[in-house]
This record gives sequence, structure tokens and C-alpha cells, in this order.
Amino acid sequence: MAAPFDLNNDGVVVIIGSGSGGGTLGNELAQKGIDVVMLEAGARHEYEDFINDEWGSFAQL
Repeated sequence: MAAPFDLNNDGVVVIIGSGSGGGTLGNELAQKGIDVVMLEAGARHEYEDFINDEWGSFAQL
């Protein structure tokens, strides 16, 4: 959910990249109640876009 944050707010963690590392870190921090902002330059993928096949998924990277 998008929310505005004050640029001087030291209680917000900014994560650049929502890949496997950034996504996992963001999830863990958010579950602990920490405000997280994630920045991603890649394409947006919806649930329907994911392929449940490791080799087939490489083409989406």
C-alpha cells in the first residue's frame, strides 16, 4: 500500500530492488512493524505472470 513519508523520518527503511533478497528483507522488516519503502526499476509482475517451473521462469528475469 502506498503511503507518504517525510524525508527526514529515520524510522523508515528504503530498500532498492525487490528481487529475492530485497523482497525477503522487506517482508521480514514489515512483519516486525517497520515501515518499508521498496524501489524497483524492473517490470511489474502480477500473480498470473509467474510460472511454477524454475527453468521456464528464467526467461522472465
